[in-house]
Parts: sequence; structure tokens; C-alpha cells
Amino acid sequence: MRSEVLALVAAAGTDAALLFYAFSHFELFFVLFFGIIVAGGAFLGITFLPKYPVRDVRAEPGAALAYLANRLRLMGYRVAESPGRLTVRIGSFSAILVTARPTPSGCRVLYQPFATPSGWGTLLTLLIIVYTGLAGLGLAAYGFLRAWSFSTSVVAPLLPVDGSLPAIPVEDRTRSVLLETLSEAHRAAAEATEALRSNYWDLQTIVIGGAIIVWLFAFILFSMDVNGDFTARMTMGAARATAAVAAAAIPLGILIRVRLRPNVLLHRAHAERLRAAMARASAPGAPEGSEPSAFELLMDASVEVPSWIQVSRRGGLNRDPAAGLFILVAAVWSFSLVSAAFSFVFFNPLLAALLGSLGITLSVIATLFYRRWKRRWEEETQRALRDWKGRIDRIRAEMSRYIEDL
Repeated sequence: MRSEVLALVAAAGTDAALLFYAFSHFELFFVLFFGIIVAGGAFLGITFLPKYPVRDVRAEPGAALAYLANRLRLMGYRVAESPGRLTVRIGSFSAILVTARPTPSGCRVLYQPFATPSGWGTLLTLLIIVYTGLAGLGLAAYGFLRAWSFSTSVVAPLLPVDGSLPAIPVEDRTRSVLLETLSEAHRAAAEATEALRSNYWDLQTIVIGGAIIVWLFAFILFSMDVNGDFTARMTMGAARATAAVAAAAIPLGILIRVRLRPNVLLHRAHAERLRAAMARASAPGAPEGSEPSAFELLMDASVEVPSWIQVSRRGGLNRDPAAGLFILVAAVWSFSLVSAAFSFVFFNPLLAALLGSLGITLSVIATLFYRRWKRRWEEETQRALRDWKGRIDRIRAEMSRYIEDL
């Protein structure tokens, strides 16, 4: 039996047992608030943490991953390389991690279900919110099945059954390097577009949320300030609150749109041009001389790619929802424990000391985690910039050789 089937059976059985126990021993309110969240966490842990085998290859792990990265990019997938693994985006919400483990005859290629930043954010939000927990479970199951399907229908066929990786013909090497570099430039532009669009909608959401909160306070204030019967006070209060909030929120929303949206559209246009160039250059009937035109577009874009990488990495914790959620939860619990300690300091000093110690310890753990995360994030950014510079130097050398051979 495949390991994926075993993981699904184990996850389904664990969730069924957890929910049955919760419904049998606790009130419905408690089950809704904690049972589904625990079941969702168990499902994610059982299905997303293991690494599932794809195929054995007679090559070093680095060579196998480099081969897969090249093939997947030529097929149009966005592939991010990091030491020892590939992150392949297969949809708006779904992704997979591809790794390789050394074996006596070469290596074994493995995959692990994963998600995009927006996918993780949506999934964790659905699991945490009480009434959307079942939807979160469904999305987690969909992500797992999507990753399994991609590994069997796309990744496995790219690896030869006999395990021997084919060499790229010399005559196709220039086109392969060009397409791979175009793919990386397109990925940088697309990720920068997504980061800018996410920032745009985050600000608009803040405006809308702030407008709702201000409207509630303004409604209460204006309703108390109007003479007359209850209906008249409510109507006039709502009208005045709506007018006051709209006068501030609408111009602010328009200002955000005017200032940020053109930059989003500019980056989207860069990404579309690179995608179109990659499609033309990779077409089976690509005309002779298509490489130089694609190369010229790539050289124009190469000046912008470092800034695109910086933009996409600038999102920080917004681009890593799991880390952001951990820090947020730790901060909330730390504040709650310290506040509870102050409330008990005169009635139960020992309990106050215990709660205060737990709160301070949790805040220290969150701070150390954030510093380590930030250092790793900055190192990954610098590595991405160095990798891009190496790709540009390589494609320039390949194109010089290509022109000399014409």
C-alpha cells in the first residue's frame, strides 16, 4: 500500500477518534472551539510532515534536484531552489517540496505537500476560526491530494524509470539555460507582484476594518447626542456616522489605490512579458534567432530582478504565515499570562509568580524565534541575489558562445 494512502487512513482515523471523544465527553461549545482545531492540526501533522517517495535515481542528490528544477521550469512551473530542496508552486494555494536522500546507488527523490504563503494563510485562518474548521480540513485534504497527484503525474514521469538522468545535448544547452533564466526572472516578477498586491489589499482591509470600528463608536456617540424618540435617534445617528466615516475612509481608500495600484500593474506587466517570451522561446517551432530577442528582453529585465527579489522578500512575516501566527499567538498568551499575574499578585503571590514566569519565558522564546527567523530570512534573500547574479553571468557566457557559433 502506498505511503500516501496510509497517511490518509491514519489522519482520518485520528480525526474521527478525536472528534468522537470530544463529542462524547465535552459540551458542543468546547468541541467547536477546540475539537476541530485539534483535529485540523492532527490532519496537517500526519499528512503534510512526512516525505513521500517518488523514484530512485542513479545520480547525486544535487544533480537530481538540478535536473528536476530545469525540467519543471521548462514546463512553466515556478521553482524556488534552496539548499537541498525545491519548492514547486502548482497552483494559487498548493505547492510541494522536493528533496533527495542519498542511497547506495544514487539518491531517492521525495516530495512533501506544501502551500503558498496565501495558501498557508487561508488554511490556518480557516482552521482557527470556529465555524470554518471543517472547511479548513477540506482545504488541507485538497492540498494533500493535489500534491500527490502532481508528484505522480508530473514529477515521476520526468525521472527515467531506469534511474539514469539524460544529459542535455550540446546544441540545446543555450536554449535550456536561456529558458531556465527566463523562468527565474518571471518567478521574481510574479512574486513581487503578489507581494505588492497583498500589501495593497492589506492596507485596504485595514481601512475597511478601521472604518467599521470607527462607525460603531460614532454611531453610539451621535445616537446619544440627538434628541427625539428611539427610532429618530438611531436613524440620525446611523446617517451621521456613515457620512463621517465615508468622508474619511473613501478618500483614504482612493489614495491607497492611486499610490499603490500602478506599481502592482507595472510589475504584472513585466511578469506577463517574461512569461510570453518564455512561451515563445520554448515552443517546438520557435524560429531561428528567437534566442537573441529573448536574451535582449532578459538583459533588460535583469536590472530589475534584484529589486523584484527585495520587494518579494520585504513582506516578511506576511510571506511566512506559519511563523507569523506562532509569534502572534505567543505574544497574546504572554500578555495574557503577565496580566493574570498582576491580578493575582496580592491574593496568591505564588500563582502570580508562576504565571508571570510563564509569560516572560514565552515572550523570550518568541523573541529568540523571531530573531532566528529574521536572520534566516535575510540569509535567504542574499542567497537569492547571489544565485541570480550567477545565472546572469552563465547566460551571458552561453549567449557569447551561441553568437560565435552562428
